[in-house]
Amino acid sequence: MIASDGAWGILGGTFDPVHNAHIRLAVHAYNELHLEKVIFIPAYIPPHKTDRIITGEKHRLEMTKLAVRDFAEFEVSDIELKLSGASYTARTLTILARQNQNLVFILGADSFMALDSWYHPEIIFAKARIACACRDGISAQSIKDKADFYDRKYGAVTHLLHMNDTDISSTEIRRLIAEGKDADEYLPAAVYEYIRENGLYLRDKRNVRI
Repeated sequence: MIASDGAWGILGGTFDPVHNAHIRLAVHAYNELHLEKVIFIPAYIPPHKTDRIITGEKHRLEMTKLAVRDFAEFEVSDIELKLSGASYTARTLTILARQNQNLVFILGADSFMALDSWYHPEIIFAKARIACACRDGISAQSIKDKADFYDRKYGAVTHLLHMNDTDISSTEIRRLIAEGKDADEYLPAAVYEYIRENGLYLRDKRNVRI
């Protein structure tokens, strides 16, 4: 167990759109690690997603708020949207650590495996312990080997969350909506309603920033 009383879980992402797998990951980490709360942080400009147009930050922030509104243990922070520019986790965790030094950074296996290629990974590992979901088609042994490497190189503390793989991605959801197909089972009801009301992810519309 890596968490203790007062630990904050940090779950960042583009959230374009936020979907049920994000919520499941947050719920699982909250329960398994006995966190005080989980903070969802929409990115302004994800450094690793420069190959497509990102939906406007106001839309993504509102969808994230709608997704967590029924969870008293979750909240949404616009810290990265206010900072603007590229959203670097090292910078965000450094700021949050001034409020609480007991941080747990929550992420999926695909991101975890590439974490040492992120901006200043040594700062990430110094400011937060890591909670990694064993999912995304990556073997538990591969994740454990990577966690051992991070421990040796950075002194990282990693907890492997015990949850089943979830075959949901924002990319697939955007594709379904663009093709006029139903994505109801993958999205919180309030988020799906917001997407339809605002015409997001349709082929004939570009999601301009608002």
